[in-house]
Amino acid sequence: MRRLNADEIDEVLIRQGIGVLAMVDSGQPYAIPISFGYDSDQAVFPMQWGGGYNGRKNEAIESNPNVCLTIYEQDTEEGAIWRSIVITGELYEIPEKQEQQAYASLAANAQFAPDLGVWGIPFEDALLNGRRR
Repeated sequence: MRRLNADEIDEVLIRQGIGVLAMVDSGQPYAIPISFGYDSDQAVFPMQWGGGYNGRKNEAIESNPNVCLTIYEQDTEEGAIWRSIVITGELYEIPEKQEQQAYASLAANAQFAPDLGVWGIPFEDALLNGRRR
């Protein structure tokens, strides 16, 4: 196993548009698949935020905004090779003035079209770790 370099991390994030968002809900882990946008020039990972503001995700984030977003893929040519990116940071609602850019990022590589509120993890607060097996 080896660490991915910055270019390899960027390539995985561009190819993939869905990951697993892990939160803490009432002291228990809570992880869900979530669509995200990525633009290497932006400073956030925009995510679609379905379920409304009264859902379990929102309640978990209100009580503890610290999250972990894991993105992974299996190599299409060599099935024994896996790549994963683990991003940690605080999740917050993207300000209205940045929504347009966030929606464009979602449209570029999210697994489904943007239609709900947009949240993100800012790069400057995120810890990025990539691994290859």
